[in-house]
Amino acid sequence: MPIMTTEAPRLSDTRIPTEVQLEKAARLIGAELPAPSGRSTSWEESEMLDAGEAMTGANRTVIMAQEVGFCFGVKRAIDLTRQALAESDNVFIVGDLIHNKHVTDKLAGEGLRKAEDFATEQSGTTMVIRAHGMPKARMQAAREQGLKIVDATCPIVLRTQEAAQSLEARGYQVVIIGDRHHAEVIGIVGALETPALVIGNVQELREARASYELKRKVGVVFQTTLALELYREIVTELPLLCKETNIINTTCRPVQKRQEDALEIAKRVDLMLIVGGKASHNTQGLAALCRTVNPNTLHVQNAEELDYHTYKDCKVVGIASGLSAPEELVEAVRAKVLSN
Repeated sequence: MPIMTTEAPRLSDTRIPTEVQLEKAARLIGAELPAPSGRSTSWEESEMLDAGEAMTGANRTVIMAQEVGFCFGVKRAIDLTRQALAESDNVFIVGDLIHNKHVTDKLAGEGLRKAEDFATEQSGTTMVIRAHGMPKARMQAAREQGLKIVDATCPIVLRTQEAAQSLEARGYQVVIIGDRHHAEVIGIVGALETPALVIGNVQELREARASYELKRKVGVVFQTTLALELYREIVTELPLLCKETNIINTTCRPVQKRQEDALEIAKRVDLMLIVGGKASHNTQGLAALCRTVNPNTLHVQNAEELDYHTYKDCKVVGIASGLSAPEELVEAVRAKVLSN
């Protein structure tokens, strides 16, 4: 009989606007909300959204998600990078600090140099570790090379690495659910002494079982930015394939809250806009999740990408953002939708 031990903390109470609050906001601005599409769901009580979150213009209403712009991990990474730039005129990074071109271009303009590798860098040079982390062996090699390390790894990513290490220490085969090519997953794999199994979809899970790569005693962690709902099939099937499974929910709570908020808004609008970098995994997941309830969901990087004909016939538009989208880009999208 499969054994599943769940060590994940209970999901925090998600502050989602009530249907009554949205209707009140709509009345205040003289707009009507469309009838809910798909199955009917109740909205949890919240005081987060008031009439200021729903705006009207050009005969159109825009409903903004409760939280847009940078999450705390992204803010921290940018602050650490700017502090490093203020202290040294020779600062570089391998890869992108975050997955948003607007931000990385701005940091490059402030002096952050992008390198393919650190092997040829001189001792004493400052290297910033991207928010997604770096395998511990590579970080140690950089230190031994004499590089000054500014570790901008998101604290939630670091906790995921620690969770994986804890499972490994207790004899579990570590299974990481996520994108094997993502820098964060590469960093988690690199934090372990033994090879981890990375699973991106249920077909890969079944193939791992058939090839005996999947062991009988497994411990599971998740890429922090996943839209967990899209991976439910893996989570449901995996315990049936193993004798013992220990699943630790390492997905990021700010990600979860944004997903739940955006999902509820998407059910009630004509068009759902998700603002964020094209390479951003959490933004891609947010858009994919919203499409499950509203096929008319569009992922845009900025207002310039948004074609008027996409929204000209829409009476109610919802807007949410990924974790690395600057708030000014989200506001520019809202302004464009309201202006014509």
